[in-house]
Amino acid sequence: MVDTDSDWKNEIERLQSEGVAAFLARDLERLGRMFADELIVNSPLNRVTDKRQVLDLLGRGVIGHSSYVEHVEAIRRQGDLVTVMGSDVITDRPEEKPMRRRFTNVWRARGGRWELIIRHATVVGEA
Repeated sequence: MVDTDSDWKNEIERLQSEGVAAFLARDLERLGRMFADELIVNSPLNRVTDKRQVLDLLGRGVIGHSSYVEHVEAIRRQGDLVTVMGSDVITDRPEEKPMRRRFTNVWRARGGRWELIIRHATVVGEA
């Protein structure tokens, strides 16, 4: 439920964790339900992508991680939008070095559920 003051933060935290698990598992169906149709991503690939492109790149194995640990530092709600900011450490392939990134996710309440509408992730160095 998106309109209960006591529950929205727990729901966003759950969705953040679920998104990490779905990305690691390449669960395109689940991610497709979590992503807004209008999703826009400023990605570490140094290009802007939309929902269709992200799912296509993940499905074809162009993007993906073998490990993904997220550290949420702030969650703030402004009406029907929630901004999540923090850092993560990802490894694309097991033989590669882990990378540290900074990220911002924006979730929107719509139709009784939360959906990811904006994501920005930037590599800041090796972990």
